[in-house]
Amino acid sequence: MFQHFFSDYLVKLQETNQQWWQDLELGKAAVNSPLNKAMHELNLEDTAKLFEKAAHQPANLLQIQTKWWEQQLQIWQNIALAGNSKCHVEAEKGDKRFADESWKNDAFYSFIKQSYLLFSKTYQDTIESVEGLDEKTKERVSFFSRQMINAMSPSNFIATNPELLKLTLEKNGENLMAGLDTLKEDLESSADILKIRMTNNNAFRIGEDVANTAGDVVFKNELFELIQYKPLTKKVNATPLLIVPPFINKYYILDLREKNSMVRWLLEQGHSVFLMSWRNPGKEQAKLEFGDYVTDGVVKAVNAIEDITGQDQVNAAGYCIGGTVLASTVAYYAAKRMKKRIKSATFFTTLLDFGQPGEVGAYVNETLIDAIEAQNNTKGYMDGRSLSVTFSLLRENSLYWNYYVDNYLKGNSPVDFDLLYWNSDSTNVAAATHNFLLRNLYLENKLVEDKGVKIGGVWIDLNKIKVPCYFISTKEDHIALWQGTYRGALKTGGNKTFVLGESGHIAGIVNHPAKNKYGFWTNDNLDESADEWFTNAKHNEGSWWTHWNEWLGGFNPKEKIEPFTQGSEQNPVIGAAPGDYVKQVLPIKE
Repeated sequence: MFQHFFSDYLVKLQETNQQWWQDLELGKAAVNSPLNKAMHELNLEDTAKLFEKAAHQPANLLQIQTKWWEQQLQIWQNIALAGNSKCHVEAEKGDKRFADESWKNDAFYSFIKQSYLLFSKTYQDTIESVEGLDEKTKERVSFFSRQMINAMSPSNFIATNPELLKLTLEKNGENLMAGLDTLKEDLESSADILKIRMTNNNAFRIGEDVANTAGDVVFKNELFELIQYKPLTKKVNATPLLIVPPFINKYYILDLREKNSMVRWLLEQGHSVFLMSWRNPGKEQAKLEFGDYVTDGVVKAVNAIEDITGQDQVNAAGYCIGGTVLASTVAYYAAKRMKKRIKSATFFTTLLDFGQPGEVGAYVNETLIDAIEAQNNTKGYMDGRSLSVTFSLLRENSLYWNYYVDNYLKGNSPVDFDLLYWNSDSTNVAAATHNFLLRNLYLENKLVEDKGVKIGGVWIDLNKIKVPCYFISTKEDHIALWQGTYRGALKTGGNKTFVLGESGHIAGIVNHPAKNKYGFWTNDNLDESADEWFTNAKHNEGSWWTHWNEWLGGFNPKEKIEPFTQGSEQNPVIGAAPGDYVKQVLPIKE
């Protein structure tokens, strides 16, 4: 019976492959794309450099190889000769791939696991030990080698994963059949690389289950919609609060469900919250530039808020690349010698100095950026689905391969999780904007230079930012390395506050005080070294939201006022939140 199933499984697998190659026509195109060709050539070039340097250091390699052999022999002796179930090599803390007891108690699988982990560590140690190789090349070789090694983990294959093999036999392969159906659906909704679903994509409805805080769209242009949320208190702060979300994601990460909505919490504290909802660009917006997000984005939003509220200044907060746009806007105002329209600026996990971008730096080099630019210019945009997978692969075991195993090999239905639903709701980036980010910011790091970036006809200078700034970063951030965001904070002028939260890029920011889950570090002295700052920092329990709210209190008159009307004569209510732009979905096929 199992043989009959396996025959059916192979047939379905072949049909799925045909769909991938023929219906979507992505197989050949993806393999021969400029980006994949460039990555292949770069990997060959980097590997050749590694081998060339290693060839002149035989003593180092011999020492590592000898150590590997001794440890491999120890694993064999413990299991086969001594019958010892104690692991000689353990997985790193947080590695859940080998959680099943069989990896420890079954001699065969224990040997496979330990041998694999030892090989993984030895391979990376070998790369690290090679002297004379420039750091950028070494980082790329290490990163892409790790990707390859983790893709080949025994936990990813039925024959070498005891939990999967047992499950497949018990269910007579029904788990694999269910997984194939999921795989087929995921292939249909992927771009040039498989995007594995993380959650039930039908579990949430925008405007009902998520992004459901009451408000109105009060301004709209070709770039964004401005949402004015309805107050939740009888009196409100006199200074409005504008939130600038990243344009590479949809805004509702800050307005998920009631229990973890930052927008709702801010309203409950008496803030008058306005939020920008960016358009999801297509080929028609290919020439949309980064500077447009300043001049036709934040500047227009501030103007509309001033008209609606009668207030000539706002407090503003930007998340990730939205924070980069916000900082550029404040610097743009300064360069134009305009009055201070932004009273205070807050930056959530925002890079301003891109010289230390973290692991995404593996993609930051002339060869790959040339290829990405060519691909963007042909298509008109960077496909958000591919961008989403790229970020997931920065944490490949926890954000990619675990879902591969759960969905396709175990045949499990993805859980209903609002944060993962948002993470899967991808947005494109216009070709001109994405090209600018990669070359001018990540590669050439021009934003921190005087006359490095020109916006709206003027050169901007971050040092001309004199408004009080609040920087919140997170310790385990893999997208905006906190040491890098700290360096950016030092580049701005004026009074600065730097806070470091626990957890990562999303969970560390969306940290509702009611959960009391993650704490944060504070230090009023901004040392030149991020590590020195952290050494002298004080750890605080509870969410950083309360600390930030107290800080914002310094930029609001003590006496609160009656809530502002929704919209104005010049900027009337267009429709109810969440508006239209947030509901734009990516096309499955061009």
